[in-house]
Amino acid sequence: MKSLSKLVGALVVGFVGVANAEQVIVYEAPLGMSGSEPLFIPPVERQVDGLYYDSARKQVLYRTAAGPIVCAEDATTLGETYLKDTGNCRLIRSTEQRSFDDGFDVREEPVAKVVFDAQTSTAPQHAAAPR
Repeated sequence: MKSLSKLVGALVVGFVGVANAEQVIVYEAPLGMSGSEPLFIPPVERQVDGLYYDSARKQVLYRTAAGPIVCAEDATTLGETYLKDTGNCRLIRSTEQRSFDDGFDVREEPVAKVVFDAQTSTAPQHAAAPR
């Protein structure tokens, strides 16, 4: 729940048009460094076209050709508002080994990756009318 709200806060969600319902890599970064000199590669964050917050509905929505899918909704606990995950939009975390060439050596380093995956094949929860 908190990871989704942090990710939505970190993503730039300005867009126009309808997004394709497919997996999108939203974050990549090297996990660890080896050798005497650290390898400074900034993380790569990507915008998810079609992902936005609708303040009238109080929902995080993902636009598809079939209509918007609700990824998260505002919820309140003890007077504090947070985003509650609906389970319709998964964030898949993984790591993979990748070759890095620093100009002198080529070495394998683990890279963390997060993929956004909207659940369009199951019966998704579609957006409710504005409240």
